[in-house]
Amino acid sequence: MNLQKKEEPLTEREPEGLARSEPPLPSAASAGPVRAPFLGPGVSGLVLALCVLTLAVHAVDSWAAANSPALHGLIMWSGTLVTAPDMLPRPPPEAPLAGLSPYILHVFVHAGWWHVLLNMGILLAAGSAAAAPFGRGVSAAAGFLAFYFTCAIAGAGLHALVHINEPTFMVGASTAVSGVFAAAGWASGGRTGMLRLAVPWLLINALIAIGGIFYSIPIAWAGHVGGLLAGMLLYPVFVRVFRRG
Repeated sequence: MNLQKKEEPLTEREPEGLARSEPPLPSAASAGPVRAPFLGPGVSGLVLALCVLTLAVHAVDSWAAANSPALHGLIMWSGTLVTAPDMLPRPPPEAPLAGLSPYILHVFVHAGWWHVLLNMGILLAAGSAAAAPFGRGVSAAAGFLAFYFTCAIAGAGLHALVHINEPTFMVGASTAVSGVFAAAGWASGGRTGMLRLAVPWLLINALIAIGGIFYSIPIAWAGHVGGLLAGMLLYPVFVRVFRRG
């Protein structure tokens, strides 16, 4: 999940769901349909590697927070999305790549072990189903990773747009995970499966947004919505372009 707070990142819980097996996602150059059961027994090696990398970054950051303030500061500086920094009492320095690095690297930065484990648990459950229709090989792996980080960028972009005049900090992988959640619905149940998973998560975040008008809710709902919408709209395109086998 993604974190957003006026002072420091917090987290939230994310929904789970199951999709019935329906007509699979159409793809180009396919000899036959590929069904990818949601929460099926197979685990994608690519998804597992992505989870391990994210956990490793958090482990290093956790160690650095207690033993190497400079390294911890570097990780936070490069991976924390800060909105309206000029409105803060002490504006942070601009992030690397002209301030663009957090739009991608925020998926590797988390507020605590329970935060990163929740996100990685959902990624493991939904990611293998979402990765299966891409097939195997370098092109397939590149396609899934491109989709994953496109959802992350979309989520971060919508969060930055919504909070353009409000200082916030956002970290966490659930911009991308929200997109993968929708993709798992596409892969296991076509459009109907996607809607069955995506719509409840969309409505939950809409309620969070409405509640935020009256109460301070430290949840990056816009980041979730941006990643989710990217997954809902773009997953079939990525599969058709990158699928192999």
